[in-house]
Amino acid sequence: MSQLCRAQSFYAVLVADTKDPSLGASCEKDLVEMSGTLRNISKKIEYNYQELICHQDKFGKGGIQEAISKIQCKPEDIIFFYYTGHGINAEKSKFPILYLKDENLELETVHRLLKEKKPRFCLTLGDCCNKLLAGTRPRTAKPVVRGIRVTEDTKIARALFLDANGDLLISSAKKGEQATAHPHDGSFYSNTWMQALAYAEGHNAHVSWETLLTDAENRLQASLKSLPDSLKHHSQWISTLPATKLPCPQASFTEINKFLNVLADEKLSFNDRSKLSTLGQKGFFGPSAQVSIYLDDPEKPVDTQPIDLFLKRIVNTAPLIDEFNFVERLSSLGNGCTYDVVTLQEIRKKR
Repeated sequence: MSQLCRAQSFYAVLVADTKDPSLGASCEKDLVEMSGTLRNISKKIEYNYQELICHQDKFGKGGIQEAISKIQCKPEDIIFFYYTGHGINAEKSKFPILYLKDENLELETVHRLLKEKKPRFCLTLGDCCNKLLAGTRPRTAKPVVRGIRVTEDTKIARALFLDANGDLLISSAKKGEQATAHPHDGSFYSNTWMQALAYAEGHNAHVSWETLLTDAENRLQASLKSLPDSLKHHSQWISTLPATKLPCPQASFTEINKFLNVLADEKLSFNDRSKLSTLGQKGFFGPSAQVSIYLDDPEKPVDTQPIDLFLKRIVNTAPLIDEFNFVERLSSLGNGCTYDVVTLQEIRKKR
């Protein structure tokens, strides 16, 4: 396996509008973070990392076409295309047009050109505005970013990138929506996408691209909940990857994470959260389930509580809680699809 993988390449085409007056600093941040993330992935799956950056004077249709022409793809290779910058939309596609310095280019067109290289796995990600208006629009607002120590286990990275056979096209905003970013922290969706990947690597026992992208979307909505509706947006994706069967899809990492974080949303009424708590306890957890709670190191919980006491505490202390993260790999299923042992990371709001 290792000798085979070392003969393969992970091509990363990274396109960033780093010279733009409003987005430049944000795009620079995105470029650095995504480059580091993809280098890490290629190391874990033992592929040769081949990076092609289109920024500064190379930020344009010509620069992208030149980068694509340099890809000498073998059947087992991976291609990853990432764009951070402005975007507009045409009527014929639900995915955005990349707003470039020389001539605009549809994200779907880029994806098609990359698929023509016939890699084993092709992922195209556009983090940009997707408005039905001409011209550029600044993306503003500050995302909620949370880091975590990722284990050295490469199981999840291999499941996502080595076991994938097909293609995946993603954009950070649906048609007519405006994506958001912050000059110091980068783009909201890029952050939540990388965050979902990091949490999957450190916390999951099972994963699929569908569950990872759903988790990224849930995290995106959590980070946008305090913003005006005009700044809210929703990611979208299409895929030819075969469906991955999870042991318990109704009690997956994504579903439990979503449940816990909605339960801790102080914007919901106390009564609504109490009702949700009762439903969730029956759906996800066994009646005698024990919850181990940690702050920084999942191997060192700071407290263990019965599930009913834990859920009551969340309902009562929601204003103090910023985020929960379910640690699937350190949790245990009982009968059916309910958990008897639950390990969680609890992130408190800064005072």
